[in-house]
Amino acid sequence: MAYNYVVTAQPSTSVHRCLRAHFTGPQDVNLLVAKGRRLEVYLSAPEGLKPFLDVPIYGEIEIILAFRPEGEKTDHIFLLTERRKGMVLAYDMETREIVTKTSGDAYQRTGRPSDTGFIGVLDKQHKVIALRLYEGLLKIIPLEQLYGSSGPMVAFDVRVEHLRILDMCFLENSAKPTLVYIHEDENEHRHANTAVLDLEERELKQGPWSRMHLEVESHMIIPVPQPRGGVAIIGQQTILYLADGTENSSTAPPALRKSVMQCHCTLDSQRILLSDISGTLFMLLLQPGKGPSGVPELKLEDLGKVTSAHSIAYLDNAVVYLGSSLGDSQLVRLLTDANEEGAFVDVMETFTGIGPIVDMVVVDQDGQGQGSVVTCSGYGHTGSLRIVRSGIGIEEVASADTEAVIQGVWAITCGVETDLHSAIIVSFIETTRVIAFTGDELGVMSDAHDFILDEETIHAANMSFGYIAQVVGSKIILLEATSRSKKQEWVPPCNLPISVVNSNSEQIVVACASHLYYLTVSESGLTEESHIELENEVSCIDVSVTTGANRTDLCAIGLWKDISVLLLRLPSLETITAAPLGGDLVSRSVVKCVFERQDYLFVSMGDGGVVYFPAEFSTGQLGQRKRVVLGTQPTIMRSFNTSSYNIFVCSDRPSVIYSSNQKLLFANVNFKVVDYVCPINSAAYPDSLIVVSQSVMTFGKVDDIQKLHIRSVHLGESPRRIAFDDASATFGVVVDREMETQVAGVRNLSNSHSQEDSLLPSNTDVELGHAHGGNNGPRMVINPRMVSTFCILDMHTFDVLHTHELQQNEIVGGMCVVHFQNEPAPFFCVGTAVVQNNEDQEEKLGYMHLFQWKDGKFVRVGKKEVQGSVYCIQSFNGKLLAAVNNTVAVYEWTESKELRCECQHADMITCLFVKVKGDFILCGDIMRSLTLLQYKMEGTIELVASDFETNWTYAIETLDYDSFLGAEEFGNLFTCVRDGSATSDEELRKLATVGRFHVADRINTFRAGSLTMKDTDSKLRLHSVLFGTVSGSVGVIITLEKDTFDFLWQLQNKLASVIKSVGNIPLAEFRSFVSTSRREPMCGFIDGDLVEMFLDLPTSKMEDVVDGLTRSEGAERDIPVTVDYLSKYIEELTRFH
Repeated sequence: MAYNYVVTAQPSTSVHRCLRAHFTGPQDVNLLVAKGRRLEVYLSAPEGLKPFLDVPIYGEIEIILAFRPEGEKTDHIFLLTERRKGMVLAYDMETREIVTKTSGDAYQRTGRPSDTGFIGVLDKQHKVIALRLYEGLLKIIPLEQLYGSSGPMVAFDVRVEHLRILDMCFLENSAKPTLVYIHEDENEHRHANTAVLDLEERELKQGPWSRMHLEVESHMIIPVPQPRGGVAIIGQQTILYLADGTENSSTAPPALRKSVMQCHCTLDSQRILLSDISGTLFMLLLQPGKGPSGVPELKLEDLGKVTSAHSIAYLDNAVVYLGSSLGDSQLVRLLTDANEEGAFVDVMETFTGIGPIVDMVVVDQDGQGQGSVVTCSGYGHTGSLRIVRSGIGIEEVASADTEAVIQGVWAITCGVETDLHSAIIVSFIETTRVIAFTGDELGVMSDAHDFILDEETIHAANMSFGYIAQVVGSKIILLEATSRSKKQEWVPPCNLPISVVNSNSEQIVVACASHLYYLTVSESGLTEESHIELENEVSCIDVSVTTGANRTDLCAIGLWKDISVLLLRLPSLETITAAPLGGDLVSRSVVKCVFERQDYLFVSMGDGGVVYFPAEFSTGQLGQRKRVVLGTQPTIMRSFNTSSYNIFVCSDRPSVIYSSNQKLLFANVNFKVVDYVCPINSAAYPDSLIVVSQSVMTFGKVDDIQKLHIRSVHLGESPRRIAFDDASATFGVVVDREMETQVAGVRNLSNSHSQEDSLLPSNTDVELGHAHGGNNGPRMVINPRMVSTFCILDMHTFDVLHTHELQQNEIVGGMCVVHFQNEPAPFFCVGTAVVQNNEDQEEKLGYMHLFQWKDGKFVRVGKKEVQGSVYCIQSFNGKLLAAVNNTVAVYEWTESKELRCECQHADMITCLFVKVKGDFILCGDIMRSLTLLQYKMEGTIELVASDFETNWTYAIETLDYDSFLGAEEFGNLFTCVRDGSATSDEELRKLATVGRFHVADRINTFRAGSLTMKDTDSKLRLHSVLFGTVSGSVGVIITLEKDTFDFLWQLQNKLASVIKSVGNIPLAEFRSFVSTSRREPMCGFIDGDLVEMFLDLPTSKMEDVVDGLTRSEGAERDIPVTVDYLSKYIEELTRFH
């Protein structure tokens, strides 16, 4: 099958660009962060960074610049994507939306792409942008001409004398736009040149000065602001300041030689922040010179260890954002005096980054059928394992089995001098227990006094003035919290049992069938304020306070027969608004709340759905109704607080509702079934939840509220490969480190290697794409002083159980868990290559090491030498499959406990990957795309079919016996199929490409599996594959039936016409397959990110999407699609990630 749905489960986390701007308002200080194809906008506040916008961009962001157009109150943003699509964006403060002011395409068919990356610089004085995208050519964008017409972006090209430009900038305070750039000549010598840009004649002219023969490793040029002016040039050994090409000063600090400077941020004319790849933050000081020339003296100060930053933005008040593509990003504060650790920088906040994902495995750690992804992430000292799982985790602290089905739980405070809960009221059928805390122990309260214990409690809560309210079917009693003695009781005048009740600290609303009573609590006790009789019985009530006051003037109720929700004014109980809920099942609970300054009303239904309305509580108005399905059984909601307000939805698919970036999100919880939930804050269980399922109460701590939860296991070295052994409940992990570097204070993996951290040396070449290929991926360009270590980690604690250090220069290419025939226990197999000093020479020697759990420890039980590099290994039908250079070989485990090559197939350039399906072997070649082989029982490997298109393969996966998935260098996915019914030999030998899709990120690894629990009721999913990327995103590929694909393809096209992309880039153009050799339209894939945007559309646009949309069901065709049907359909898709 070749019909697939691609959706992002975890967006990119690696930061490639960031800057400070006044984007959302004249006085707003914004941080703009480019993460892959997402632009995140934060608002700087005294308490830190607040997420403000999350903007999807149709393309990976390569350049981001901020400028202020003439007459505008806010900054505008220029973006350029990896496919050279440019756009200028602004924020509309009235509509609160991103507006595309202009856009254009800088692609040139005849241009030679630069092999040193894109460079974009801005001259704020002369309002001009210069882009270096192609060798020998600059794209010039005059900003003053951008707003004069409604056509495409105005730009022109100018020739530049030198081809290989490494970095460039504009000189400040020059009469005309003047560029300064570092270039490398054909002899690999580096020089600095200036060029004046003539905007009228549209050409570059010779500049005022040049500086020949810079340090050979000079790679960064920084403009120095006025009044000093000039530039600073950063090399590997020296820092040079040039004012006019002749007057200069330089320094050669020893710290400069230890690592490579990656990014900079200019604070003023005397201070420049620099960061290197090892995670050291420096301050370059340009101190006033003592001589008559006034040339500044240069000094490089070490501020301390931080993350490995790739972009820096200075916000305000000594606060700096450090964006990293190799690990976590940080918000730090610069200090004038050293802290306790001797550093001049304090970390204020850390932002999780899981890129680059080099390898990953999918495991069910909790044994509940839900997969967790464990990734090898980061590089050097930022190296770590990241455990990514869907939904919100509740870490169990304690549990208690009451041996009777629980009907409800409420936490109370039995005292007036503390806000901590000291007891819980647990309700059962016909009885109630009051359970008190004694330290960590739970016990039935011996002095419950006037609590009603012989009836089922419907509701209980602490009230103001030191009271506790307990509600049973016959009455409400008000007790004094300290003595637990009854102050007052209230019996319904209608002589009907109480069916529903809700309260806040001073108000209680009670329903007895269709009778509704409003009561208040004062120091003197309970007072009945008003009463009405409705036409229908009340099913649920909420009287929550959504402001900072103790009372509210608004009550929400749900009704039985007419399936509606009402907003009532207090104290009169007058109806303000009535809204139908749709469907034919009754509402079970209602919650009114505020998420990120937006009022909402939520109503849970008897069929597992939740209906919600945007609201305006000040006027009592409800907005357009929306519905989401969160379970299949009746749901009950309960609000709780962590660092923000949240709603827990109890059902057979428990979920948490929260808001982020002005968007409602629904995340599942790591419990199978939840009947009730109760927030608790006691001495033993601070800021926790009591989760009830049948008779069991679980006390637990809630993870950070987010759709995907990420846990970090810091390694301090570069994780390269990971495999999981279910039998021993362990992970096998390979880490790399550079031999000569020693930095203390980072977690030591084992006694076998005391190296506690790893810094990247200056002559190390890191390629985050091809070099860090997926599982069992291509050879990494590595310094020959690298050392690899094989480690065994406990599945749950991640403690190191065993390590084995390989010989120097022996680098791991692949690792797997293999089950040999006639062997009771599995083996960890590690395939390696002995790296030569000559990078152009193919490795001629490698090894396969076998480890097994014996006598309570792991021991090496075998070692096999091979003639080449072991790029990939897989367990294969009781044998071992290995890709060695251009050969695929099958090895068997002999009776003499040795590996013996049974058969092999050698017909590739370099085989980087192998995946297996039954007797079939899928191979990924470095250039020849996919090849399908078959192992025959007589001990041979035969060629079945090949993809004859050229693809630089990065990762492969089998979808079934006839469908195969690949990812290549330029961020594209492709699927190939084998036609088993073909009649000619030529057709039988061909893998036909039937699917193409641009992901806008390099995929390093595929793993079959899912982040969610299996849904046996769903008819949509047949097979799912997860993938991890260089920028730290995790995606899901779901295989579809043809009918489902056809319907979603129709929907995708409708959405593309209704939703206008940021930057005016058409969906078909963005998702098209583009490489150096060909450009093909998107086919065979559905853009799940676009499809799921339907749920966030206003109702009017939803109706535009379904207009003319049809579906099929069985033999029936052309059934009109409704908004309600489509919403449910897409919600089911979202549950798969």
